[in-house]
Amino acid sequence: MNSTILYLEILYLISLPVHNSIGDDIGKEIYYNLPKFWTNTGLCPAGDLTHDNIKASLLSEAMQMNLLLISSLPNGAITHIRIHWMLELIKFIQFNQSGQAQYNFDVLDRFLDDLDEMHLMPVFEFMANLSNLFTKNPARNYLLWEDLSYQVVKHYHNRFGIENLLNYRFETWNEPDLLAYNKLNFTLEEYVFALRRGLDKAGQHLRFALRGPAGLFKSPQKHPLCWGLLQFCDSNISTCPIDVITYHRKGINENGAELIEDSKDLWSNIYMQFPTLAQLPISNDEADPIVGWSTAREFQADIRYAVTLVNITLQHWEAIIERKELRNLETISHDNAFLSYYPNVFTQRTLLAHFRINNTVPPHSQFIQKPVYAAMGMLSRLAELSTKVEFVTCSENYSMKLLKTKSLEAGKSLYFSWLLLYTDKQHFSGRCIINIQIPVNSQEMFAYITEALDQNHTNPYKIWQNFGSPPYPNAIERQTMRLQQTPIVLSSGSLDTNKIKIDLQHLKPPWILTLRVCSHYLIHSTGAPNSLLVSGVTHNEVLITWRESNNKSKYCLNTYQVWHRPNSTQGWLHITKEIHLPFPSYQYAPEQNGTTVNGERPSVMHNWFCSHVTTKCEQLTYSIELAIFRCIILKAYYK
Repeated sequence: MNSTILYLEILYLISLPVHNSIGDDIGKEIYYNLPKFWTNTGLCPAGDLTHDNIKASLLSEAMQMNLLLISSLPNGAITHIRIHWMLELIKFIQFNQSGQAQYNFDVLDRFLDDLDEMHLMPVFEFMANLSNLFTKNPARNYLLWEDLSYQVVKHYHNRFGIENLLNYRFETWNEPDLLAYNKLNFTLEEYVFALRRGLDKAGQHLRFALRGPAGLFKSPQKHPLCWGLLQFCDSNISTCPIDVITYHRKGINENGAELIEDSKDLWSNIYMQFPTLAQLPISNDEADPIVGWSTAREFQADIRYAVTLVNITLQHWEAIIERKELRNLETISHDNAFLSYYPNVFTQRTLLAHFRINNTVPPHSQFIQKPVYAAMGMLSRLAELSTKVEFVTCSENYSMKLLKTKSLEAGKSLYFSWLLLYTDKQHFSGRCIINIQIPVNSQEMFAYITEALDQNHTNPYKIWQNFGSPPYPNAIERQTMRLQQTPIVLSSGSLDTNKIKIDLQHLKPPWILTLRVCSHYLIHSTGAPNSLLVSGVTHNEVLITWRESNNKSKYCLNTYQVWHRPNSTQGWLHITKEIHLPFPSYQYAPEQNGTTVNGERPSVMHNWFCSHVTTKCEQLTYSIELAIFRCIILKAYYK
């Protein structure tokens, strides 16, 4: 194995004093607590719904790399993943002498260990048949569901601890009124109430929230289970088995506008019929712009899908603030963690474009980050307080959505993050310059950065098409696509005035733009990255991922730098010199210069620090703001 040292360096927003002081104009606006309600994704394993097939699908090298990349967005960008049929990884063994079912959790343990190491939290849908256990024992189903929910909670309480378990989610069967999903034809009493009893028995003095019914809520005649559950809970709220009402509403076209209107209509109807349910939070855990993840659609390949998901998020935020039909909305989720496949690698509803490279020995997977992936990273940089969505215009034909967010600490505004969204596909022929006045009210030092996604500069799909849409893109083609994976920097630097001009004329619509402004006080509290992981992709190619700091200084990140040297006798190479790297991952394939790299296979998922690669980890010293994490070096620059 080749000796390899990796060195990560962080550049934070450069800061100089603001010369003038102005009134805090932003104080005239109303700010609301902004929960990160959009940090959820989901998928369904490919193929047959059997233990062996789902095991092969979820534990495959391709799926592991897919999940690793999703988890490698900034902290909090994606927190939960909802996977249909995940419990099929449990295997029924036998009934013991007392009649209790005995299960083998080994495969699910292995999968959840990987998720835990990736800091992804699972959603346990109680959705499985476990070697036909329930169809073979219909008279005992109510006991089997109670016991299964009890055993699942107790097992993972012992494995991961109560703190993790309270952050996991437990949900009933997906869309239980559809025979395509609910092949067991269970009833509310033998299923939902049984799950509740099992969770209560496992929790003892703790109540684990049960979500459900994950329904479409069409007509009561066609969907009796979902409506029946609502009717029971409205009449018996104190014994209602669920704590969060989950529903599914998707759009019918690219803009997703019908999604929010259909959701409002649904909940207006529900609250009219069942007013007591206004006490419970609600969640749309399949809030996709259009049904059918695998159906190829051009808009899902480029910035249009990113804009659509951000717009859906803003629409839900507006509905929450309205305090009307969706006032109790807790979360939304998108099903876009699937593995795409050729020839629709970009055009399917996914966060990543997946290429299965079958012309190597062994075959392997390559992933290109789509603009929607970067958009999720940009949303993670929004601050804790937010205004309503506003509209900004350059002309009567050029109107953009604006969301202002800010962070407060010790009574001071330390961080501002503003998001501009242009959803129209028509290019504005005139020049558009947005003049932004930053609401600072002290002599604090500030710096800023503006980043954008658009059709011209951040469109790997177009690059792939220009290469002839190859099924197996080579290293040069992959690197060229990856150069357009991340947001572009429009401008950045220190603030010597409270005004910033942003020229929009070079952005090809639709586009997303964020402005981040950070004070020296916050920048100075920099935290070190950690959990460096080097995963082997193919010969002489590795995926490098790490975790960013948990403190608020992560909001002030300008870019990461990754340095490499083949061994301790050679000099450091800055391998990301020409790349804007705002998110904590980088795929590295050295050019043909004699340099080689290796990493663990992604299915292993063990942290690989430099001490595993070389016997000596040199102490590197700098004069300013240094923190050493083995071979991960953090340095904040002030110029």
